[in-house]
Amino acid sequence: MSDHAAGFSVDLEAVRSFGAGLRADLSGHLSPEHDQILRTFVDTPTFGTRTASPDVQAAATLYHRKLIELLDLMDAFIHNGAVFVQAAEEVAAAYSHADTLSGDQFKTALAVASAKVDDALWAAQHDPRTGRSL
Repeated sequence: MSDHAAGFSVDLEAVRSFGAGLRADLSGHLSPEHDQILRTFVDTPTFGTRTASPDVQAAATLYHRKLIELLDLMDAFIHNGAVFVQAAEEVAAAYSHADTLSGDQFKTALAVASAKVDDALWAAQHDPRTGRSL
């Protein structure tokens, strides 16, 4: 049989652990560091704003624009990380639910098969017309 027919397995604990680890990194490191960076740059005067030099003013403008791009990138990274965490949690929940459904369906099929075997055994041991034991 080929590997394709064998199916695949999902390590739900690994998926949950990944989501929890990413959530911890986001809330423990990236978000606070992002906030600290924002506070630092908001509270710090921008260099070159009071100079007469057009070159320094151009550098200050470029610096400010790149800083805003960096902060926007960090915002996007934090947001996308949170979305990724949510997706990992949903994937783990969906697989867990599928496993439960699959297990329930197997139990039902097993119960039906068991009942059929019991009926067949009873029929083999009893007269079909009278129901008396043979």
